[in-house]
Amino acid sequence: MQPTKVKLALMSSQLSWGGGEQFLWSLGNGMLERGHSVLWICDQSSPLHERIQQKGLDCCSLPGRTPKPRDLLALRRMCTKQGTQLLHANDSHALTWGSLAMMGKLAVKRVGVKHTAFPIRSSVRYNWMLDALVCVSNAVKEVCMDSGISTKKLHVIHGGVQPPNLNRGLERLWACETLGIQHDTPLFCAVGSLIPCKAYDRLIEAAYHLRWHMPDFCIVLCGEGKSRPDLEKQIRKYSLQKHVRLLGFQSEPERWICAADAFVHPTQNEGLSLVTIQSQMIGTPVIATEVGGLKEVLRTPHETQPLGWILQGSDPANLAETMIRSLQNTNERHQMISAAKKSALERFHLDRMIDKFEQFYLAMVDPLRNLSSPVEDSVKAYRLAS
Repeated sequence: MQPTKVKLALMSSQLSWGGGEQFLWSLGNGMLERGHSVLWICDQSSPLHERIQQKGLDCCSLPGRTPKPRDLLALRRMCTKQGTQLLHANDSHALTWGSLAMMGKLAVKRVGVKHTAFPIRSSVRYNWMLDALVCVSNAVKEVCMDSGISTKKLHVIHGGVQPPNLNRGLERLWACETLGIQHDTPLFCAVGSLIPCKAYDRLIEAAYHLRWHMPDFCIVLCGEGKSRPDLEKQIRKYSLQKHVRLLGFQSEPERWICAADAFVHPTQNEGLSLVTIQSQMIGTPVIATEVGGLKEVLRTPHETQPLGWILQGSDPANLAETMIRSLQNTNERHQMISAAKKSALERFHLDRMIDKFEQFYLAMVDPLRNLSSPVEDSVKAYRLAS
């Protein structure tokens, strides 16, 4: 008889909260709801650990990026006690330490997840330490293949999002009151880590251009990161303190997305972008660059229909012009919003992602199951479409 339940260990080494941690938290809770056993492994100072503790879930505390041998031994014992069948490493550091802790335990399958479209420096670790590597988009899978990872180990499962249950009118009132702006003030939102590849400096440059065409507007950036001092300096340079607000980490960024007239994502590299998918589900127009996995989010499969305003080039003036155009109440705008919402709900719903991972996990722990890459859009089809 084939197993119907899996004993999982979900591991993250991250000390902050981002798309990868939201992905893991949603996945773990989904697997628990379906009756699977989940052991969480993370740093005790991380936001993920705080959420795990609040729900009273089983957790093994491990220093995120510098565990000592005794920490790995404690992890090994916890997994043995739970009867772990599969270790899911959600980032590269978790992959290394988790694999070392499970060394010699051949019955425990080791699965990694690649969230970003950055090239891999060395494929040896992935080919040697993992039984399988899940990519969150076909674009990420291409990067992994080009980096030398065995295609037999690669599987694509698109990330998924739970559609937010929000009232646009109420969220707009809340946002305007919080910011101290008028209800009809154009409001743009960006969500993500403040790091160079997100290109928020370009968004601030666009705000400078925007000010000459639209004297009253507001851009909110939700997130933290090492680029914050540079962005603050840039905002002061252009005297944009009234127009650009760095809000820091927000536990409910979807509220800002829902309140905004448009969501802006000028990133230079992206594995998939759950926050862009969330914006589409909410019905907020998306302005984004068509890079990495965003190609799969901003267009319908096998079609050329855009599901957002796609940025061409890196000219801030062009971004400003696109932001102005996204505010215009046209048939194009309404049709794009409707098509994007329909596509996001059909292709990237959280339940769909959990279904795929559940099938994948069961196939991994049972060699008699047929394990094929659980993805409907093959890399070949993706290449043809792009």
